[in-house]
Amino acid sequence: MDMPTLRQLEYALAVAEHGHFGRAAAALHISQPGLSAQVRELERRLGVVLFERSRSTTRPTPAGVEVLARARRLLADAADLVRVAQSHEGAVRGPVRLAAIPTLAPYLLPAVVVELRRRWPAVELELAELRTSDLVAGVVDAEVDLGLLATPVDTGDLAVRDLGFEPFLLAVAAGHELAGSDALPATALAEVDLLLLEDGHCLRDHALAACRLAGAAGSHRDVRNASLAVLSQMVAGSDAATLLPASAAGVEARPGSGVVTRSFAERELGRTVSMVWRPSDPRAPLFAEAADALVDVVAVATPGG
Repeated sequence: MDMPTLRQLEYALAVAEHGHFGRAAAALHISQPGLSAQVRELERRLGVVLFERSRSTTRPTPAGVEVLARARRLLADAADLVRVAQSHEGAVRGPVRLAAIPTLAPYLLPAVVVELRRRWPAVELELAELRTSDLVAGVVDAEVDLGLLATPVDTGDLAVRDLGFEPFLLAVAAGHELAGSDALPATALAEVDLLLLEDGHCLRDHALAACRLAGAAGSHRDVRNASLAVLSQMVAGSDAATLLPASAAGVEARPGSGVVTRSFAERELGRTVSMVWRPSDPRAPLFAEAADALVDVVAVATPGG
């Protein structure tokens, strides 16, 4: 039997992902006839039809579903093979897929990228922004190599390195009655109309945990399809308030934004910034060394932590 090539498996997975030969060819930067020929050759070598083809869409056959699932695992194993070889050089090379949660990505990721590129000049960093559950699943499934997130959350069997504690700050409009106060008691949370991200963001869970810890389970409103930038803009034009991680304050409460931040007397109100990776990744020892170096980066980005 003629064995399929890894490139043919990669092409078939692209067709399955895009559901269309033309779109898959464009994503792969090859011609559609060339892609079609490679997939037909793969089907010939395997002796099975992988795709049901029509003018509007292309979907895997039942046999194709099973073959493509195994192809995905084979490609992941092949990538691990390369990483094992590279790890013996004592350096990280090639692509590293780094994902961060939305409440960290705009504020902390740039400094993290600078440090990782300094340590790993031969690396091609591929960046993504994912919610916590998707990030953890991506690392587990080898779709993401390194994850930057906030804990505590359920990370399963992943390796976790805590990079530093990030305090929460109360963000209010410049004219708010609490705008002139600092070192606020945590009970002040019970006195404000608190805007929070919708369910699914770990920051919401951590903020509610902070309220409970402070014995301040005051009213709060979840804002759908929002970001910290949107919440800050809503605060600037109202009597409401929100909780900002310290790393976000320099951006979302910058001078002229109409928003000011105030710290809490209770320094335990906050979250822990952590990095995760698969312990089975052959680059795991090098990832751990990089995480140690990122402790200082996080300390600078999260003042008061």
